[in-house]
Amino acid sequence: MAANVNGSEALAVSGATGAERTTRREERVAVVRHVEYTPFPRVSAHQRGRLAFTRDVSPSGLCLRVEAPECPGALVRVAVRGVDGRPARVAIARVAWSAPTVDGAWWVGLAIVEECARRVLRVRRPALATPSQRA
Repeated sequence: MAANVNGSEALAVSGATGAERTTRREERVAVVRHVEYTPFPRVSAHQRGRLAFTRDVSPSGLCLRVEAPECPGALVRVAVRGVDGRPARVAIARVAWSAPTVDGAWWVGLAIVEECARRVLRVRRPALATPSQRA
C-alpha cells in the first residue's frame, strides 16, 4: 500500500504541519525499491556492486538506505529494480548528502546527473547474396 501513496500523503502521515513542510520543486514519492549501485567510473575489481533500498524517489533524485556512507560529490551508477526485479531506472547520480540512521546504517541523497538509456543489442547479419552473385 505504501507504493500507492503520493508525497503529500506521506507528509501527512509523518505528522508534519504546513509550517514544517519544506517547499520542494518536485513531489517525492515514498516507495521502497531494491537498488544496486557502484562507484562511477568503476576503475578496479574491488569496487563491487552494493545493495540499497529507496526511501523516496523523485524525477531528479532519490534517497537510499545504505550500509556505508558515501562521500558527497561522488558519482555512482544506480539501477533501481522494479517489482518484477528488472532494472526500471538506470542512471548516473551524484551523492548530495549522507546522514546516519539510528540503527547504524546511512541515508544517502542522490541527484540524478544522467539517465542511462537501454542500449539495444544489434547483431549484424550477413547480407544475402543475390542470384547473380551466387553463380
